[in-house]
Amino acid sequence: MQYGFLGPETTFTHQALLQALAAMPEDAADDAPVLQPFSSVATATTSLVEGEIDALMAPIENSVEGGVSGTLDILAATKRITIVAEQVVPVTFVLAARPGTSLADVRAVASHTHAQAQVQGWIRAHLPDAAVEPASSTAAAARELALADVEDATAASRAAICSPLAAEHYGLEVLAEGIEDNRGAQTRFVLITRNHRIPPRTGADKTTLVVHLAHNRAGALLEALELFNANGVNLSRIESRPIGDALGRYSFSIDVEGHLEDRRVANALRALHRVCPVILFLGSYPRADGIRPDVSSVTADTAYDEAHAWVDALSEMLTPGDDPQI
Repeated sequence: MQYGFLGPETTFTHQALLQALAAMPEDAADDAPVLQPFSSVATATTSLVEGEIDALMAPIENSVEGGVSGTLDILAATKRITIVAEQVVPVTFVLAARPGTSLADVRAVASHTHAQAQVQGWIRAHLPDAAVEPASSTAAAARELALADVEDATAASRAAICSPLAAEHYGLEVLAEGIEDNRGAQTRFVLITRNHRIPPRTGADKTTLVVHLAHNRAGALLEALELFNANGVNLSRIESRPIGDALGRYSFSIDVEGHLEDRRVANALRALHRVCPVILFLGSYPRADGIRPDVSSVTADTAYDEAHAWVDALSEMLTPGDDPQI
């Protein structure tokens, strides 16, 4: 198996992939998995679709910044891919620089934009005059700083916001640790494959969808939400994303508690299919936290099965005849 991740090594995405591989049952684990870093989720997804890799780990949600827009948009726009698992990684950042650099020397700081957003309070308080520059990942910022030409005079005034592991891996000196503004922050990652296979339900599952609403119809969002509510399906995440074809046109990326095998989830999807012009099913998979949802007796599988059997029994009373045209 070949697995792609947002690289280089020691990114949080890399850590999430290592977690996922370690959690696999021994009889399912690959003896020698190949881990391939990519510069972006987009390029990794292209390789996945074209068969160059077998699976891809990508960030999808952060407890501080919310959804990772790049991943959400790629999932919505790419066919033949399915989410099969998720991982949650605790997020902590350090400010790292080349050996011999002091905090007072720092004039520029580089990192991924999501990481920058999570340390902006610390940056304002301790490096208010430093330029903040984007990088493709936190580990890439550390690597580029470590590989900077020794004759580059600006290298001594630059720093990277990265994980403690990345700083150690690339031989950087930690100037400050625990610089995140929100302690206990987490990032959620999803493992994506192209085989369209859905893992069996565990009872503690999540289903991810992309839903387009009927255009310019009052109450279309309320109508969709009521279908979830009527079936006792709780939403753990809902975010709007521009469709891109015109102003004011948005889709909704949604996570619901439950699995496609749950009658309440399947029934909600059937109802949505009737009223929504586009529904993209992105996968049902085990929740990383293992929490089982509270399911009412009226939306348990048995309730749907009994209702279905009751209507079938009533249908046997129908008198054969022509279908009336009204």
